[in-house]
Amino acid sequence: MTTGQELVAALQSIRSSAEQGFDVVDVPSAPGFKIGRDVDNAVVLLTPADTNPEPPTQLWRLSLDPSITLAVRFADGTVEQGSFGLMRLRLGEAEYLEPFLHVVANLVEVIGPDPAPGEVSIAMRRLVHLFDASPNPRGSVLGLWGELFVLCASRDLPATIDAWHASIDDAFDFAANGSRLEVKTTTKSERRHIFSLHQLLPVVGATVTIASIMTTETAAGTSVDDLIKRVKSLLAADPVRQMRVHEVVAETLGAEWARHVSHRFDEEQAAESLAFFSASDVPRVGEVPPQVTGVSFTADCSGVKVETSPHGLAALISSQDA
Repeated sequence: MTTGQELVAALQSIRSSAEQGFDVVDVPSAPGFKIGRDVDNAVVLLTPADTNPEPPTQLWRLSLDPSITLAVRFADGTVEQGSFGLMRLRLGEAEYLEPFLHVVANLVEVIGPDPAPGEVSIAMRRLVHLFDASPNPRGSVLGLWGELFVLCASRDLPATIDAWHASIDDAFDFAANGSRLEVKTTTKSERRHIFSLHQLLPVVGATVTIASIMTTETAAGTSVDDLIKRVKSLLAADPVRQMRVHEVVAETLGAEWARHVSHRFDEEQAAESLAFFSASDVPRVGEVPPQVTGVSFTADCSGVKVETSPHGLAALISSQDA
C-alpha cells in the first residue's frame, strides 16, 4: 500500500537537474506511478494514462491532464518517453506538501496499476474538489476535530464514515436510515452548544441524538491531522473511504484547509466528557411562525439527562475506544 510518508521520502531523494522537463523516481509500492519535480520545483505525480480522458484542468495551485505524452528523467540520467496522467502542484508554501502527498497516496491506491477507461479522470476530479474547495468554510476547526474524534471512537468505522455528512440529511453531522447524530464540541467551561432549531425537532422515522464533547485547545493535545491519520490507518484497506475523509475535511474547512489541520485539542478531556443526549431533551425555543426560518440559539446542556444506552449511530460510539 502506498503511503504519504513513502511519497515524502521518494520526493526528498530527487535532485533536480534544473533543466526543462521532469526529474522523477518510480513509486516503489505502485508500479506505473512516478513522483518528482519540474524545472519550477512544482511537485508532479505521473499515473498510468487514461484511455478515455477528460480535458485537462488548470487551477491556481493545481494542473491536471489525464493523458499526455512527455519525457521524464531519472537520477542516472536515463530518459523515458511515454503517455502518462499528470498531476502538478505548485505549492508556494511548504505546509501544503505533506497534506498533498497524503491525498496523492490515496489516489494512487484508488486508481490502481491497471485503471479502466475514465478512472484516472475521475480520480483527478476528486483531487480538484480538495484543492479547489469552496473558499467559505462550512464548519469550524473545533467542530471538525469533534467529528473526527467521534469517528476514531466508532466500533463500525465504515458505516460511520458512510453516514458522515451524507446527502440523506445535511442538517446533521451523521445521518443514516433511522438515525441522526449531531456532534457538538466546546472549549468553554460549561456544556453550552449552538443549535439550529431544525436539529432538535423530531425527524419522522429516525432517532436524533446529540454527542456533546468538552475539550481545551492546547499545544500538547491531539491535532486535527493526527485524527485524520488515525482514521485513515483504521481504513488501511479502504482507499475510497480514506479519500472521503480528505473530501469532508476540505468541504468543512474550505480551500485553505491544509493551514488549519495543525490545531490541537485535549483528547483525554474529550473522551472523559463525551455524553449523549436525546435531541428531544435538549432545551429549545418554542413554536416559531412559519415565516421565521434559520433559527439558531445556544442551549445549556449541563442539566440534560445523559443517555447511557444510545440508539442508532450513537450506539456505535464509545469514549473508551477513542
